[in-house]
Amino acid sequence: MANWERKSSYLLREIVKFRTYIDSLNAAQTYKDKIYAQRKIDAEKNPDAVTSDGVQRHPLATEVDGADESPISSESKSIVA
Repeated sequence: MANWERKSSYLLREIVKFRTYIDSLNAAQTYKDKIYAQRKIDAEKNPDAVTSDGVQRHPLATEVDGADESPISSESKSIVA
């Protein structure tokens, strides 16, 4: 009888685990659909935000983040004597 109870307990834990996993996948899909719907609405409102290949740019993507600029460190400066 104890073996059956352990097996039942294990199966119940597995059911809960997979239901939780399925619920999280459904929630992620719903959130993804919401984001894509919002992007579509934004693209219709502001067609300039869409590039020629149909990819929507994020409004903050046009800001300069300084990634192209690299600071000159004291180690990289050459000393001419």
